[in-house]
Amino acid sequence: MRKIMLMGSLVLASLGAYAESANTPIDADQVNTQMQQPFTKAEIQQGMQEMQQRLNSRIEAWGAELKRDDFEWTWRGRQLKQPKRQEVCGIFQGIVNETWAMAQKNKARLSAENQQVLQSRSAFIEALGYENNIVDTKMGFDCRLK
Repeated sequence: MRKIMLMGSLVLASLGAYAESANTPIDADQVNTQMQQPFTKAEIQQGMQEMQQRLNSRIEAWGAELKRDDFEWTWRGRQLKQPKRQEVCGIFQGIVNETWAMAQKNKARLSAENQQVLQSRSAFIEALGYENNIVDTKMGFDCRLK
């Protein structure tokens, strides 16, 4: 449970900055007050859902463009060709990169423990739930996140 809360706080920090980058007018006093308050449990849960939705929508959009030529036959059956596997890994890496950058921007709202995790990108990726920085794509290959 502790790891989930840690992961949620980090995701939320990233989504807070993501929302700030939208073109919506915001009261400066509200932003300053919000930036100093720690994240609530509800904010953490919402942030985790939004990150998952962004990942899912990118994977779905990518999958909608697949063609028969994007696959090859191997001794293990049909598998994506190398360029397509790299695209999938790029989607996961992109989400991690965005989350990392935005978590850095919202560092002040994180607990001391979560701020400690942000000192190491590898620890940050592990806190997001990717053991040994590896994504099991469930497509017959893994992606190593950097």
